[in-house]
Amino acid sequence: MGIRKFFGNLFIIFGILNIANFWAPRPIPTVGPSAFIIGLLLIGTGIFLRLERDSSGNIQWDRFLALFQGSKTQNNSSRMREDKQNISDTKLSDPLIAVRVLRLAEQKQGILSISQTAMELNIPLGDAEAGLDECVARGTATIEVDPNTGLAYYRFPEFLPR
Repeated sequence: MGIRKFFGNLFIIFGILNIANFWAPRPIPTVGPSAFIIGLLLIGTGIFLRLERDSSGNIQWDRFLALFQGSKTQNNSSRMREDKQNISDTKLSDPLIAVRVLRLAEQKQGILSISQTAMELNIPLGDAEAGLDECVARGTATIEVDPNTGLAYYRFPEFLPR
């Protein structure tokens, strides 16, 4: 556990104890409403320390709810949002790879694989997959798995032969 999470948890626990002290029949270190206010401030500080940060240290406010959701309790919509966020966070060497993928899909009549895309566009496999996944995230393609080979194919319905 990181030092931020440790101290974040510590502040949250002290905040909860302080609020519990507010309702105690004989308040111990703080008296009356100040115990409640200090408790809320401690909890807020703890949550702020626990917020996830990106590589440059900036807080990822959109991941705020992830503090309260376990990885096993996430529903499908929150997973889809995270997947879209991860795709949009991917740094591509060419920002127009998705457009190049769409042009290739039109040439290949709407069905592409990752390796085929990488070879045709002369780009690394990771960039090809990121470009195809961006098309999926934007709703212009779907992923299908060939039951015989187990390979993923990306279908572009608007470019399929009629």
